[in-house]
Amino acid sequence: MKKRILITLAVLLVLLPVCLFLFVGWNVRSNARVTLSRAQRFLAEGKPDATLNELEWLRWFEPDQPRAQLLAGECYFVKKDYPAAIESLSQLNETFPDYRRSSFALARSYENTAKLAEAERTLKAHLAAFPDSQEAVTQLQWIYFNQIRLRELENLLERSLETCPNQFLQLYHLLNTEHKNPIAQESIKLLNRINEKEPGQPSIMRALAYCHWKLGEIDQAKSYLEAARQAEPQNVETLLVAFEFYLELGELEAVQQLVTELENQPEDFQQQLQQDDRWLWLQSRLEQQQGETSAALESIQAASRLHPGEIKYLQEEAMLLQALGKKAEAAEKFQRVKQLAASHRELYKIVSSGALESPDVEMAQEIANHLEILGKQKQAAAWKNLVYQFQSRQPTPTR
Repeated sequence: MKKRILITLAVLLVLLPVCLFLFVGWNVRSNARVTLSRAQRFLAEGKPDATLNELEWLRWFEPDQPRAQLLAGECYFVKKDYPAAIESLSQLNETFPDYRRSSFALARSYENTAKLAEAERTLKAHLAAFPDSQEAVTQLQWIYFNQIRLRELENLLERSLETCPNQFLQLYHLLNTEHKNPIAQESIKLLNRINEKEPGQPSIMRALAYCHWKLGEIDQAKSYLEAARQAEPQNVETLLVAFEFYLELGELEAVQQLVTELENQPEDFQQQLQQDDRWLWLQSRLEQQQGETSAALESIQAASRLHPGEIKYLQEEAMLLQALGKKAEAAEKFQRVKQLAASHRELYKIVSSGALESPDVEMAQEIANHLEILGKQKQAAAWKNLVYQFQSRQPTPTR
């Protein structure tokens, strides 16, 4: 009898916790909607700790509950516990109804932990799913700006002209980026902080190389540049910076080494370069230094076809035509350079004066005219659209 009682007690001791666990789990799951609603309210009230306490049991019994993971991730973001935010938010994919909200929060979490490559990847995925996401364009824009990736920035903003609701904001940043480039002395401070937090990111090392180069710190520039090249040997932006860097220093052996290495790269990478006007411009400069004037002219003309309206391309083309004795053609190009430079100066005056903060009809039309002259047809058309809005007495766009 005593043995049976002991066995019964043992069974009860085993079953009771199991039953209790199942009952609590059932109760938690049954009340999940109420729990999530309370948690959302706590978060809206700025109470992240209360939100996490509310979600604790639900996250324990349903670790894959997406709504709970989103709210927890946002709480950790508010608390500046970005690694925990990343852990929660990275579990949510594009099938989640609030993926727009979760993926942007994930990108910002990566950014706040200095994982810029992950932030960029996440923002690009976010924009692929939600092309109208103004906030994602803005975040990616500053990543590019701080890393001195101005061509990628220009392309991003021009694409977003067709998708984002606040078209004026993109136009504003396009003009400011064109006429207010990053300053090496300022950029390097931020880049150093990022590199200290998360060392070895190729795009950061390339940007640091560029800044040290512009500050005249050649040895540091070489060190960062070579590290970036080793990390990403097939990165177009890194190759362009390296080529221009060694070309400007007059280290033609290093330039030739880059050319030799390029010949061993995959064919698609080489073709990609041949379709990049910046590469053709650098190639033209190298051919010019080597005394191959005709070849240099062909290269710079190809660059101009790919990126019309680039003043430095036309200026070099004019000088090469003059060197080859084609004076009439050279004079025509010099005249075109003069025209473009005049429009460029007028746009600079508008930007530097601060008048761009609140443009009127006349200014918008003037900007559109100058952009047309400079060959920036997409931007010019967008400014004309703003002119029509002004004339229709729609509200003045705000930043």
